[in-house]
Amino acid sequence: MTVGQMVDIAAEAYPNREAIVSIHQNRRITFHELKHEVDELAAGLLEMGMKPGDRLCIMGSNSVEWEITLLAAIKAGLIAVNINPLYMSRELHHCLEKVDAKMLIAFENNPAQDYYQLLKNIVPEIEQQPHGKPVTTRHLPHLEFIVMNTETNLPGIIKYWDVCHSGTTKSAAHLKKLTLELNPHKICNIQFTSGTTGTPKGACLTHYNIVNNSYFYCKRMLLKQKEHRILLQVPFFHTFGTVVGVMASLNSGSTLVLPTHGYKPIESAKAIVNEKCTILYGTPTMYVDLLCVSKELIQEGYTFTTPEVALCAGALCSPHLFKQIKTVFNLKRLVSIYGMTEASPIVFLSNPDETEDQMCSTVGQVLDHCEAKVVDKNGDVVPMGTPGEVWFKGYNVMPGYWNDEEMTKKSIVDDEWLRSGDILIMSEDGYGVVTGRIKDIIIRGGENIQPQSIEYFLETHPEIVQAQVFGIPDERLGEVVCAAVKTVKNSKLDENSIKNVCNGNIARFKVPNHVMIVDDFPKTVSGKIQKFKLREMMIDHLNGKHIF
Repeated sequence: MTVGQMVDIAAEAYPNREAIVSIHQNRRITFHELKHEVDELAAGLLEMGMKPGDRLCIMGSNSVEWEITLLAAIKAGLIAVNINPLYMSRELHHCLEKVDAKMLIAFENNPAQDYYQLLKNIVPEIEQQPHGKPVTTRHLPHLEFIVMNTETNLPGIIKYWDVCHSGTTKSAAHLKKLTLELNPHKICNIQFTSGTTGTPKGACLTHYNIVNNSYFYCKRMLLKQKEHRILLQVPFFHTFGTVVGVMASLNSGSTLVLPTHGYKPIESAKAIVNEKCTILYGTPTMYVDLLCVSKELIQEGYTFTTPEVALCAGALCSPHLFKQIKTVFNLKRLVSIYGMTEASPIVFLSNPDETEDQMCSTVGQVLDHCEAKVVDKNGDVVPMGTPGEVWFKGYNVMPGYWNDEEMTKKSIVDDEWLRSGDILIMSEDGYGVVTGRIKDIIIRGGENIQPQSIEYFLETHPEIVQAQVFGIPDERLGEVVCAAVKTVKNSKLDENSIKNVCNGNIARFKVPNHVMIVDDFPKTVSGKIQKFKLREMMIDHLNGKHIF
């Protein structure tokens, strides 16, 4: 099945059910209305001359139009390329050039970004070109169309609503034919990896990858058993938002609730109550913030009675944080998703009948029809209960990175196994425990130290909201342990008191040599904490630079 067919089936199965509720836009559309707007835009794209296989880049924060554009592009046989809405000129240029984008659709719904100025920095020629027409650029020769959701006649820009209304009877018939003929094994989406450690790579995903991954997610989550309303705090452009959000909504008839264009925990907390959300989506960092504001709202008289399930993905969640989420929202279930963008993204997922310990301390079991194995540095499988790198295989593994054969060969090895770069312990009953990234292991004087165990210990302290542990170079020991800690308001904790908390409670070689108290952590827009930036901050701090 293709994504376009899934849009049609959802409209037929749940015509009058709300597909999207966008609170910040004051918009509500049903699955029937969603199909109508998707078809209208898809026909418009074909009428403009876009052809199956052309790359269409989407840039903008969460909105109804973002989802419509994603689905319309894919239904028209195009390859939708998700762009981080916070990218600046250099990063945007890299993405457009990497995929030879023919069209860019940018939604100026975030006051922090001026996309037209951004575009003028990349392709200054647009200022000399008429509005409403294709562009000719020297810097990006493949780029023909720049579309924005503006009411102003900007030079070089085509208005989004003009594209929506440009379809004809002929292009609508062409779309109907394409919907029946598209090959499910063709690439339909390119996801740029978040770039926490280097230059983003374009992971190519097919209809077959994402339709099935979302289907088996919905099946294990029992989403079709009732009408669910999902609080979507994560961004659409990330694979979590695209597959576990948009595709799962189509597969199950669940309503996506968008609290804001970006992420504001107070708006998320109010949306849970006002929109009667039953499922919460977020990353650990988002839940830390959501818990803080929700506790305040409870004191003001708000009650959280509808949430049943909280789902955490994008980074590892500590057992202590999981238990807090379950208690504050009075949840029945906690769910962990584990995988990677290149695996569409889910490989491990919690089960409906898990014990509290399994919920809080594991990432569940391998999803239906996926494979996982844990190997040593030589690629040989290790015994159950032994840590090693986890590799993935199955229908969900990407065909490769866009136009990057070298990186594809490094990532997909030995009979189509995808290397994760993560360390996992597989128990006899098939449950997985992720202990961290291979690159994050701290080697101190010959001791291999997993940062996660220290982070989990620190987060049990009542005044520590969140902790991140990492290594920095040391001439004598090779590396030493450092911690960045976010504390509660008015906490008196300092570097020495945090070290004293560790002394006698964890092994001496795990006690941080250096600690910095931070107001917040550097993160990607999808909520992943960037440890390489914390290392830079710590090194600058130790060199006498005041940076926090």
